[in-house]
Amino acid sequence: MYQAIGGFTFHLLVIIFFAKPYIDFTQTFIIAMSHQIFLVSFGAFTILMYLIKNNSASKTVSIFFLIPATSAFMAWLFLNENLTGLDLLGFLITTIGVYIATRD
Repeated sequence: MYQAIGGFTFHLLVIIFFAKPYIDFTQTFIIAMSHQIFLVSFGAFTILMYLIKNNSASKTVSIFFLIPATSAFMAWLFLNENLTGLDLLGFLITTIGVYIATRD
């Protein structure tokens, strides 16, 4: 809670002293904000709460270690970024570690 208040205060001061607050409510902006609010924030929070409810917290947190590998894979798939052999080795090690940590 204190981090959110601190971040809000900092950004409010930056806007007040250094910027002219302005939002252009175009269709693209509204679609992007709707995606961020409903799918990313609400969807991720709902999935997190579901996982915590149905699994232990330690198993749920262990899955977070797959996020960088998933993000890099999605960047390769959608943005044509390069994946090196070292990246793939890291994915493999991380996946094995998460499997070991979450198995029953």
